[in-house]
Amino acid sequence: MTLRRIDAETLLTPPVPPRGTVIMFGLTGYAIRVTGKGASLMALDVDGSQELASIGKDQARKFIQSIGGAR
Repeated sequence: MTLRRIDAETLLTPPVPPRGTVIMFGLTGYAIRVTGKGASLMALDVDGSQELASIGKDQARKFIQSIGGAR
């Protein structure tokens, strides 16, 4: 096993947070964006997106469990 040196800059630079996951609903023009903070319902159009509603992480977890998702 070899050891490598890690400089102070590497230790003090936090990793980039993970990007949210976007789940599209077919060709409806709507999607759900899931992040570490919760989930948002998005309306998509040619100019970008608009957040229609959002729920927090605890509400999203409870909803996923209630529909038989990940535990």
